[in-house]
Amino acid sequence: MNPTTTRLGVIYECPDCETRYLDERRCPDCNLFCRRIDTGGHRPYCDEPVAISDLAEPTTPTTPQAVIMNS
Repeated sequence: MNPTTTRLGVIYECPDCETRYLDERRCPDCNLFCRRIDTGGHRPYCDEPVAISDLAEPTTPTTPQAVIMNS
């Protein structure tokens, strides 16, 4: 069994068509510069670009607790 290697790069997303690219800064279809999403790579099963932040579990924002002061 050969270990698979994944090449990490930068994921970019077109602001118009929302297509994601690995290490491509300009959308070839829309001819627009893409915005940087995060570090990432291709999914091993479908070869679609995915950012590491897409795979991480979202953190729940904590709400500040009221502080009651007794005098």
